Amino acid sequence: MDYRFDLGAWNSVFAVPSIVVDKHIKLAGAAQLKVILWMLRHSGENFEISDISKALSMHEADVRDSMQYWVQTGVVAMNEGRITPAPLEDNIQEEAPKEFVLSEDDTPSEEISADEESTVSGQKPRRLLSRPEKPDLKYLTERMNNDPAIACLMQSADEIFGRITSNNDKQTLLLIHEYDGLPVEVILMLLQYAYGIGKTNMRYIEKMAISWVEEEIFTLEAAENKIKRLTSGCTAAKRVQIIIGAEPHSPTENEIMFASRWIDQWRFSDEIIRAAYEACVDAKGKYLPKYTNSILERWYQSGVRDAEQLRKMKQSESSTRKQKKAEKGYQPTYDISEYESTSIIDEEWNDE
Repeated sequence: MDYRFDLGAWNSVFAVPSIVVDKHIKLAGAAQLKVILWMLRHSGENFEISDISKALSMHEADVRDSMQYWVQTGVVAMNEGRITPAPLEDNIQEEAPKEFVLSEDDTPSEEISADEESTVSGQKPRRLLSRPEKPDLKYLTERMNNDPAIACLMQSADEIFGRITSNNDKQTLLLIHEYDGLPVEVILMLLQYAYGIGKTNMRYIEKMAISWVEEEIFTLEAAENKIKRLTSGCTAAKRVQIIIGAEPHSPTENEIMFASRWIDQWRFSDEIIRAAYEACVDAKGKYLPKYTNSILERWYQSGVRDAEQLRKMKQSESSTRKQKKAEKGYQPTYDISEYESTSIIDEEWNDE
């Protein structure tokens, strides 16, 4: 009689290195774990990036990024397309977490004061003269493994964006925290704001983070106030788009700055902003926010606040011009009272 020991699904099994579970299951993202499991299942077989991409419904760039994670963390080694287990000592050696330091070329020659050296939340962080390279994956993994706040930052970034952030993105976030000095909670607020306005590109986020550092936004209260100002500016910029009939679009930083000034600071009505826009187009043939701002600034300094005051100001300017020309014996045959380009603004913006 023949016997068969049937394990069902367990008839086909493959080995998973303990380090994948013991050290990386809480650090690696879903994409990285899927890729390593697929490679382990197909060990001994030839495959291409496209095979993994198709099997896991992942972009090929994400597959490469995930494979690089396992290489740089020392789980596997790659040499001319051949993937093998990393040397045993690389897998089991436990090194003390390295301090995030710069190379000698990045170290400033001048002594840094105690105030500049402080990285305590709410104080100005230590900033060096040149921006260093991003921390490598090995250091990133060590920081996530040894500091729950860093692990929380990376996990929360994935949750905020609704996707697995790349290793490069995580390295940037770590750089923002450890070099620029932004506390984790402030970075999370920045990420939430960036996601809310549809700008999740890490280069944009890094640029914004640097500007927050320059403004010394190191506390939750300061971050909340900054976001309120930014949100108000975005609202103002969208209102200006409607006033001038522009196609809806994500406003630039200059558009946000000018719109906030016109609406929140100077309190101009829609009619005044529209009139300035039309004056700009008449003079320059297109909408130029800087030129429009110069028109509105002149009106603001002249005490104009509403359409009636603008009408009276233009009448007064027209009368003054006519009187001066009449005194010189010059009689115009046409009325130029409504032509804004005769003002001093043109001299200031003739290079636009």
